Amino acid sequence: GKVLMPITQIIHSSNDGLLRLCTDDGTEGRVPDVAASLAQPIIETYAPIVTGSSVWERDRVWRACRDMGRAAGLTPASWAHVDIALWDLFAKAQDLPVFRAIGGFRDCIPFYRPGTETTACDVVIAEALSARDEGALGYCLQAVRADATTDLLRELRREVGAEFRILCDGGQRFDLEGALKIGRALEEIDGHWFAEPLRDTDVTGLQKLSDALSLPVVAGAFMGDSILVGTRALTTRAVDRVRIVLPDGGGITEALKLARGAEALQMNCEIDWRGACGFHAAAHVMGAVRNAELLSVGPLPEGIEAPVIEKGHLQLSMDSGLGLRLTQGSRS
Repeated sequence: GKVLMPITQIIHSSNDGLLRLCTDDGTEGRVPDVAASLAQPIIETYAPIVTGSSVWERDRVWRACRDMGRAAGLTPASWAHVDIALWDLFAKAQDLPVFRAIGGFRDCIPFYRPGTETTACDVVIAEALSARDEGALGYCLQAVRADATTDLLRELRREVGAEFRILCDGGQRFDLEGALKIGRALEEIDGHWFAEPLRDTDVTGLQKLSDALSLPVVAGAFMGDSILVGTRALTTRAVDRVRIVLPDGGGITEALKLARGAEALQMNCEIDWRGACGFHAAAHVMGAVRNAELLSVGPLPEGIEAPVIEKGHLQLSMDSGLGLRLTQGSRS
């Protein structure tokens, strides 16, 4: 039994939001923060593939789930949840944290704080100073309007000093003209990177922007769930660094394939996240790869224990699997 460790069922606990892959020996792969509305199609679509498969067939199961999910019109986040639970199970079967089961490059992750979407200068300054003073390595300004952003960037640099990293996220809001204006201001203040500057997944515009600016342009929204599109953008240098958001862009397996492809081209693949599931997955991927620089660490969803932060770095848990530590009485 222990050799094969077949998965016997997928279940969802509505009381704690955990999606669980159960094996015959009682080991479980778990993913937090899964809404019942998402859990239902996950179980209906992927249970026939996952049930009966061995823990050690992780890549085959991921591929089958992705193909079935696409055919059923489901989003990448659906099979990403299964993939992340599979990695949790795979690592637990070896009594390792996920990042070590993948390869284990580092156990502490450099991080920055994301700002809120506002043009209020006093709010932005207060957030950035707080991030700097607590030891974060940078602060990411959320660009809402091009003209307001250029003014905010200059003020930010004056307030936080020369050493602190200032990043900017365009939230896919801008046309090329607006993005260029912000990019020039970022260059002027020695900004660190400009993420997701353009709307409508404009790869041609991204290439023009990357060519025009000296600071790194970071984007991944244009890929959809196609790793092939991402690596093609890297080979043509449409972006300086590619980016994947977990679980929206897929699971740990997708992130690793993209990061490895980028590494082969001597480029970075920045890992971002949404929700508790995405946070844990992103942190472990960051621990496993060398070509991802900074992790965004903002407010975590309810029910998830805050990570240990020391000297501008997030310390990865050495517990086996994802190292989930749920609060509010939930069992991990």
